[in-house]
Amino acid sequence: MEQEKFIRHYGSLYENSPHIALAIYEHQRLDTLSPLEILSLMKDYVTKMDHQSKMKLILEHPELGIKKGQQNKLTAHSKKEQNRAGLDNLSGSEYNLLSMLNKDYMNKFKFPFIIAVSGLKKEEVFRNIEVRLQNTVETEFDTAIEEIHKIAEIRLKNQQ
Repeated sequence: MEQEKFIRHYGSLYENSPHIALAIYEHQRLDTLSPLEILSLMKDYVTKMDHQSKMKLILEHPELGIKKGQQNKLTAHSKKEQNRAGLDNLSGSEYNLLSMLNKDYMNKFKFPFIIAVSGLKKEEVFRNIEVRLQNTVETEFDTAIEEIHKIAEIRLKNQQ
């Protein structure tokens, strides 16, 4: 597969991070690999990144529950994912609650709350934030990376 086509297909699996797909393309023989094997290489690449690079990847993710007028700040993938979870259609009180939880989370961990929202209802998202606010920074950092991997896998499956 030519580089441009590869990046177009795999570059958006990790939020605003086509450099991950590019690194895999440049350092691996991909001709005989399945999409899931390519994703596995991408996961390994992310896992081996240093802490600062992982933090940069985490910070590429948007806050959940963006107001309707601000949805243009989301990638196409994030917009679809949040819409499916009902996070684009919050009541005023739900939006205020999510905003407060997001603020508490950001204040504690210094990065946005990340969860693979596909298949979740908005109430489950709220509950997850409340539970994960009890975690340590280290645990939550690792959880954020795990959730990013889940998001990438879901995005790949949705492309096929």
